[in-house]
Amino acid sequence: MKADESHLLQSLCAIDDPAEMRRVLSDLLTRSELAALRKRWAILCLLRDGVPQREIARRIGGSLCNVTRGARLMRDKACASATLMDRLDKSSAK
Repeated sequence: MKADESHLLQSLCAIDDPAEMRRVLSDLLTRSELAALRKRWAILCLLRDGVPQREIARRIGGSLCNVTRGARLMRDKACASATLMDRLDKSSAK
């Protein structure tokens, strides 16, 4: 990993306030990039909740191809997003 990438990731990991993270992401990403990130996360969350792919595409106004890509990702045992969701669920259950 390059030093600049490592620095960015360490900086993002140091943020524990959602409002601050929102501000930082708004600084780093364009509105459309931030919207795409939110949409991708929503797709993964809905897939995890068992919502059918066509229903997800209808709800979010996205393409079925993007939802299918997310479904393929969520089936991968090494999916870091699924691992993060599990960790968030465990911490909120406490």
